[in-house]
Amino acid sequence: MRPFALFLTTSVATIALAGTAPTAAADAAAETAAAIAVPKVTAAPPLAPGEPAAAAWSGVPEETLTWDVTHGRHATESTTARVASDGTYLYVRFEAKQHETIDASQRTNDVGGGSDDEVYVDLWPNGANGFMYQFIATPIGTHYESSSENNAFQPTWYSKGALVDGGYNVDMKIPLAVIRGSQAGGAWRAQLVRVVHATGEEQLWSYGDSQVNPDDLYYSGTFHMPIADVSSRPQPRLAVYGLGAAASRDAGGSTSRTGADLSIPITATSSLYATFHPDFSNVELDQQSISPSVFQRYYSEVRPFFTQGANFYNNLNCDSCPGITELYTPAIPTPRDGYALEGQQGPLGFATFDAVGTSRNDVASVLDYTSPNREWNASVQRVAVTTPDLIDDTTSSGISWSDRKHLSAYFNYGSDSGTNVLDGSDAQRYDLGGGWGSQTFALYASTRKVGDYYNPVDGFVSHPGIAGWSAFTNKIWLLDTHSALESISLGGFIDRYQGSTMGLNQTDNVAVLDVLTRSLIDVQVTSGSNYLRLPNGIFSPVSQNGAGIVYHSGSAQNAGNLGSHGSSATPTSISYNTGRYGDGRLDSWLRSSTIRLGLKGTITAEVDDTAQWFSSGPSNVQWFERLSYAYQLGHDSSFAIGLRKVTGTPPLPNGGGDCIGTCTNVSFNYHIKTRHSELYAGYGDPSQLMTVPQFILKFIYYVGAEKGT
Repeated sequence: MRPFALFLTTSVATIALAGTAPTAAADAAAETAAAIAVPKVTAAPPLAPGEPAAAAWSGVPEETLTWDVTHGRHATESTTARVASDGTYLYVRFEAKQHETIDASQRTNDVGGGSDDEVYVDLWPNGANGFMYQFIATPIGTHYESSSENNAFQPTWYSKGALVDGGYNVDMKIPLAVIRGSQAGGAWRAQLVRVVHATGEEQLWSYGDSQVNPDDLYYSGTFHMPIADVSSRPQPRLAVYGLGAAASRDAGGSTSRTGADLSIPITATSSLYATFHPDFSNVELDQQSISPSVFQRYYSEVRPFFTQGANFYNNLNCDSCPGITELYTPAIPTPRDGYALEGQQGPLGFATFDAVGTSRNDVASVLDYTSPNREWNASVQRVAVTTPDLIDDTTSSGISWSDRKHLSAYFNYGSDSGTNVLDGSDAQRYDLGGGWGSQTFALYASTRKVGDYYNPVDGFVSHPGIAGWSAFTNKIWLLDTHSALESISLGGFIDRYQGSTMGLNQTDNVAVLDVLTRSLIDVQVTSGSNYLRLPNGIFSPVSQNGAGIVYHSGSAQNAGNLGSHGSSATPTSISYNTGRYGDGRLDSWLRSSTIRLGLKGTITAEVDDTAQWFSSGPSNVQWFERLSYAYQLGHDSSFAIGLRKVTGTPPLPNGGGDCIGTCTNVSFNYHIKTRHSELYAGYGDPSQLMTVPQFILKFIYYVGAEKGT
């Protein structure tokens, strides 16, 4: 039996056996949490956030967001919310007071998320046994959404915002039909959140004193929902596309193609989906960099078939660890067609796909268990590749525990076998770790062993053949509101890895001091040393130390992020790093700035360079230049054009993925989305070093359910 068919049979049996009712333990976790009896209104509240609460809201109870989870204290500014339903839509109204400057720059839905002030609602219609939905809106009504089932979740919903005296109001209108499992009503787990971008304050409606993540189901409250008036069965979805490409003969010539993606719901929380003759030509992520690295570069997946079920895979905890990912889908060539299953049933999550290419099959399957009290998680995953010349099979598993407050621990094990594994006893991965964390302090440590032949073909292991330990700590001091400084962070990272060759294989020692002002100027200083044993046996320095400053950086986050910050829509940054690198000294400059041109346009300029100086012989000097312009045409359409050029020779040793010589890229993209269709017009590919001279026009039409639902 083929792996996909075997896992499909097992998963269908799992669906039949697993229960869907929340357990008593799950309910106990929410005993003291907030709750709302959501009223069923006869008249839909209007989307009129600029007006005082309309008559339609007058009988709806007002809820208060009282806790700042980022700083672990009571909220410093007032936020209230009201929730109602008419059986077809869920209505949410936020009223926020704000002394700081209100950030509200984005004007196209689903573009630039996280760079503005925002309010949002988290929904778990089936509690711990189902999917999470999140609906976000900014002070001017630009909105974003997500689902734990599908990274491409983009249904039509409505939001409107308005700036008022002393703050802003936001109204949301969310169709219940796009929320799977919503039709029966009853007790939904839910959370109401407001983010103040200037200070990093994240206000919550339901909370716990030890909470560090605003979207933690464990601390969420409850919406007691009325029975909905929409269909109880989720709709299937068919997305049909047509594509035309105009290109020179040297670039492959002009062509056209058609294909389809299909999703069929099995239960309220599981689906079969497939792709036929898929097209992955519309890549929107710019991932190019010349930042020095001695390891292989890690790229994000952008292809729809692989992003749809991505949240189910690679759910093994790993503290302060090197890059280890058993399923790294960018390593999989574009398939001819693909078939997949994903879902959540009771405490079990499961997913599998079979990507069928020319003389190649890539198969992945995962089964995940989460205890009702959310303290325990266990996962087992298998990834296999089959070609006429190669077989590779990797199985990984892990178990993790958390007290949902401060303490956590985990253990992982993996095993690789196949054509490239010459010694089966040296193709395993062991990983044990844990630690303590809060809003202002974190300490985590781990020990691991990765065999020389533990290197999955469809995975990403940055450094096989190591054994040792690592540790990470960070402390944040949150200063008084009258201080010119917002926060000071001091963190450090250390590791020691023994390799299969004599002596140390890798050692890293890094300290980071980060100072954030209330005017959103972020200064970061890094010091330390890094060494790596190269394939030629030389234990070589690969250190970079220096300082950087960012204006309009964003806001403070919790201690587990080593002083990282949110981003704004218009940051300006400059940094300089230097150190012994290989046989020479490497100086690196990174310079970039984004400025606003009018209400809807932004322009970004970047100039980076690396210069590696040797005591004798020529130097390795490389430049990266980028200029881009983006214009937000409206709530559902945008346009962007970019020019990039990489010139010169990267530093040695080099982890790959860099240009040698001169590489140029010109790309532009126009996108518009309607309720049941999307249109893309583009030239080039911003994820590639060099542009293929090709103009692409692509139209997608959705039949049945909307995009990602």
